[in-house]
Amino acid sequence: MLSARPRHRIRIAILDDHPIIGLGMASFLHHQADFEVVQTETSAIRFLEMLKETPCDVAIVDFYLPRQPWDGVDFIKRLRRQHPDLIVITFSGGKVADTEYAAYKAGANGYVPKGERLLCVADVIRKSISAPRSFYTCSQGELHDRRPPRPDDRLTAAEVEILRNIALGLSVTQISARLVRSKKTISTHKRRAMKKLALADDLALALYLKEKFEQSTKV
Repeated sequence: MLSARPRHRIRIAILDDHPIIGLGMASFLHHQADFEVVQTETSAIRFLEMLKETPCDVAIVDFYLPRQPWDGVDFIKRLRRQHPDLIVITFSGGKVADTEYAAYKAGANGYVPKGERLLCVADVIRKSISAPRSFYTCSQGELHDRRPPRPDDRLTAAEVEILRNIALGLSVTQISARLVRSKKTISTHKRRAMKKLALADDLALALYLKEKFEQSTKV
């Protein structure tokens, strides 16, 4: 009964470019007594417009929105700038290693892989509301309060060495000569490292290496 519900429910907005997924999540969360789903959207532009008109407590957003003007880190940061008090929960069907840390660094409060039970989404929402400075994740049905590992930790020693030399301004040809390895081998290590770090192109790689170098000089 409605009278049995909490007086102040958590207002939630959902963004996923696959309407069936968004509607399915909305249906589940709607039946939680302490939640109120105020919007389910497939358009990132309309989603942001709605948040300006109808403030919410929580935004649940898909990390990958390939047909939208923004997604991933860019969209999470945009949400954080425009709505600093908003709880942002990211969910993704991609590899956790490629998106969890990125979501954390962008300012999300929580992360849930799409393969997890919807009950995990509800748990992450409640925990994030009660402790917004923590970062909550869900793995195999269990909730965790922890900082995700840096993507760098998954790089091999060879990949780290290639990126270090690129950061020094060396080309693939120069690195090949310096390390006495074929250009094909150097290019393969570079490509694999970029994939692990979820870097789409050389510009993204350059920005990543710049940030990494700046951090290392402060240590």
